[in-house]
Amino acid sequence: MIMEPGGRRQRAESNLRPHLSRFTAGRMPPCSKPLSSSRPAVRPGPDVKEKCQREAAYLFKLEQAFKNQLSDIKAQILQPLVKADAADLKSRAHLKEHLSALETTLDVLCDRAEDHCSHLNESRRSSTHRDLYLVKDAQHLKEVYITYFTTFTNYAVLSGFEHIAKQTSDHWKRNKNTLKHYHKDSSSISMSLHRILHEPVRLQVQKYIDILRKLSWGLEKSPEVKPIAEALVTFIDLDKWIQQSLDVATSTKTLWNSLGSKLTDILFLPGRRLWEDSNNLPATCGDSRLLLFEDSLVIVQGSEAKSYKLNVVWIERLVDTSTERNRLKIIVPDENFIYNMRDSKSLMVWLWKLKQAIRQCLGGKLDYPLWGEGCTEKTCTVPARRFATYTFVSHPRFTDATYEGDWHTGKPQGSGIMKWPDGRNYAGQYEGGQEHGFGVHVAPGTPESFDCYKCHWKMGKMCGYGICEYGNGTVYKGYFQDKQRHGFGILKNSGLKNLPFMYVGHWENDRKSGYGVLDDPDRGERYIGSWLEDCRHGDGIVITQSGLCYEGTFHNNKMMGPGTIMSEDDSAYEGEFTEDLMLTGKGKLTFSSGYVIEGQFSNKWGSGLKTSGMFSKPPSETNPVITSKLQLGSRLTPARDRWKGIFDQFWEFIKSGSDESSLESFLGFHSENVKERRKNVEPRVPAAQVDSLSPNASLRFNPCDGTNDANSGTVMQNQGYLAETQWMKQYLKKAFESTSHPLGTLLRKLVQVFQYTYSGICMYKRLLTIAQQEVVSHAVQLFELARHFMPTALEKEYYSDVGDISDELNAYTVIIPIILPRFYPDLFMLYMLYHEADDSSYWRGILHLENLSDTKLLELLEVQKILWPLQDLHLTNNQRVSIVKDVCFTSAILCFQKISTTADPQLKLETLMKTYHEIERTVSRVLNREYNLPMDDLLPLLVYVVSRAKIQHLGAELHLIRDMMDPTTVGGMNDFLLTALDSCYQHIQREEIRPSSLPK
Repeated sequence: MIMEPGGRRQRAESNLRPHLSRFTAGRMPPCSKPLSSSRPAVRPGPDVKEKCQREAAYLFKLEQAFKNQLSDIKAQILQPLVKADAADLKSRAHLKEHLSALETTLDVLCDRAEDHCSHLNESRRSSTHRDLYLVKDAQHLKEVYITYFTTFTNYAVLSGFEHIAKQTSDHWKRNKNTLKHYHKDSSSISMSLHRILHEPVRLQVQKYIDILRKLSWGLEKSPEVKPIAEALVTFIDLDKWIQQSLDVATSTKTLWNSLGSKLTDILFLPGRRLWEDSNNLPATCGDSRLLLFEDSLVIVQGSEAKSYKLNVVWIERLVDTSTERNRLKIIVPDENFIYNMRDSKSLMVWLWKLKQAIRQCLGGKLDYPLWGEGCTEKTCTVPARRFATYTFVSHPRFTDATYEGDWHTGKPQGSGIMKWPDGRNYAGQYEGGQEHGFGVHVAPGTPESFDCYKCHWKMGKMCGYGICEYGNGTVYKGYFQDKQRHGFGILKNSGLKNLPFMYVGHWENDRKSGYGVLDDPDRGERYIGSWLEDCRHGDGIVITQSGLCYEGTFHNNKMMGPGTIMSEDDSAYEGEFTEDLMLTGKGKLTFSSGYVIEGQFSNKWGSGLKTSGMFSKPPSETNPVITSKLQLGSRLTPARDRWKGIFDQFWEFIKSGSDESSLESFLGFHSENVKERRKNVEPRVPAAQVDSLSPNASLRFNPCDGTNDANSGTVMQNQGYLAETQWMKQYLKKAFESTSHPLGTLLRKLVQVFQYTYSGICMYKRLLTIAQQEVVSHAVQLFELARHFMPTALEKEYYSDVGDISDELNAYTVIIPIILPRFYPDLFMLYMLYHEADDSSYWRGILHLENLSDTKLLELLEVQKILWPLQDLHLTNNQRVSIVKDVCFTSAILCFQKISTTADPQLKLETLMKTYHEIERTVSRVLNREYNLPMDDLLPLLVYVVSRAKIQHLGAELHLIRDMMDPTTVGGMNDFLLTALDSCYQHIQREEIRPSSLPK
């Protein structure tokens, strides 16, 4: 069966359809002659190699003719133009430049044609289609032709042919035959030059297409057809691009000729091309004219033009079924435009061209075809999210600022950098066109300095946690709201440029308001109390480095009304004040010796008091007045309400469902990666229920080590419901110690605030009570918060729905043992200062008793001799029983010495209980029977053990235990042992038990 050429063509084109489907709507280049399709569609083709050699021979002749034609055009047409243009000094410089570029690219085409002839001449007998440059070098050859037509159309858009035609008209009148040889219709010199310089080149491309088509015929089932088909697609694309570039150049030249000189100067670029004009394809929006270029969208209004790069242009089709109007919305960073279209067809053309232009601009290069072809999902999809740079013109906040970063539908969204002309800049997160999330804002401050704000932002305003470093050396670390310091924060100045100070406390609307502590080393004082609009206002305490302190009610930084002053010598005054410590009216002055003056007082404290009143002696010894034990803070804000800004922020974090923004806003930003922290948080409450979340609602927080199995602690008795107490304590201990757990972050902030308040040069014994109350209050609130971070398996047994807790698990038994070591150094120092006098007297007693042997001390303490463990005394030849020390009750002494090795009051109580058991065990061993010590026997034995254990600050230890122990244990065995220990402490201080006071 013989196949006709038409059948071969049909078969070849059916196999090429997957490659050519994008061009079915486009103009196809002409074939050498029509082929019939009436013959059968199947006929085997000739041998591939033979066909390739035949086409190579034809191509050799074709390239020779093309090379000769280009050489003639260059010599007879282009070179006279170049010489004439070079001689014309009045012509525009860019016309010369583009004409020279056209000559250069024509030379490249000539050289390439000559190379092709040489290659074909050498290998036409042995070449295969893989060696053929049309297949092997298709992409590179396409770039050469694109370069030529780009320079050609650039010159045409500049009206270069019209200009050069006038300049060389005399030459062409003398050489009419030259033009007629290349173009018969020479009525217009410029048109003839235009056609002579592009038609032969384009015709060569179309001949390449014919050759590749012929090569593909008969290779339907051969794998050799694929590279040929790809090359064919490349040249078909090139031919369509050439036609379109010529059309676009014509329309662009028409536009430049129609626009006024002002608009042309604004918009003109030699390489810029017009893709659509609302004067050609109607689109109305008032009196504006819409111009679509390949690199920008221009909106012309009168003699003014607004130009937008296509990477910051978004488009939407507006659907209005009621009016059936065809409208197109154009979105740019500064404003939006709505254009009405004449009909749906115009709308679709504008929409398609805009999408293609934007897509290709974002891709960074032109693809083929530009338009007029079938539309696929890939070619019609324009991403709403982009990266672009834009300088705002009329934005309310960003006018003249340049933004570089991520965009979404005309607004900055994602990460980006905003720079203002005055030196301000912001680098961080955006949402909906506003700063939102974490960002760093830098603003010029004083000369040669900058203010740096590293903050969390919400809809363009600082909101949440931030660190601000001001140019004057001041640093603020705390919370913001609506661009102002609001909530808890620390403002500190190192004193390098200004007077040093530090404020730790609450803010409202950028001013100190609420509870706070101001440390002013320059004035040598610390203020603890209430503030209002940057002034000391309300109840407060002032402590000076010299030891003077006063407490009262402040108004606009001055204490007025009732108050108390305590001097460095422990004298105390209670009465009325006017301002600046001016005493007025009734008062009471108590000296450290116990003498009291009550009456009318005047003059300023420290300037010699004036008084008229009653002077009285100290009260009886049964009820002494000890001014050194007086404490401050009775008028202060209750401990639970002092640091509400910290806890309120934490509650907001919980109520938010622990979303990312609130997590970062609360945790702040430290060296740890915040993203790692997010992995630990898993909200249980759905987002829809966040607004109605009560403080008792629950969130689940994964364990710090990421495990929740039997190896993590005691095995849970009932998975998902009941957990052992010890396991829960271990979990919370890990949480509070973790640098990535919210509870750990909260505890670190509370410890930092505690240190700023009660440590340093103004550490004062009269603050012990409020410090102790603060630690207990923190423990109670942390216990309330801890339930929201417990694993689900641990919640219900110990936290009921109404928030009740068991008797065994409370803030004293669960939280204080965990957190007290953090507060212990500063808190215990206050205890030591408060009990300094008593501990000194106690220590002198210890040193005196140290001189006694065990038997002498037991005898002095009137311990029954039957209870003496004399068998523990092992004498050497040179020893007597009366001189041996540190042997009796050794186990009890070693046990009691551990009381100062822990900060946990519960462990201290356990140590005391073990000491009691060790004493009882020793006595039972001596008596060789069980023996329960009565108080009369226990007290002297306990004095012996305490004196030999030599705990230096026993008074401070004893009172810390009492203050921090679980109130539910008061009245039990622990209370009994503490009472006995206190009696021992008091007994050792007495002078009558010291050897120096005993009769010899």
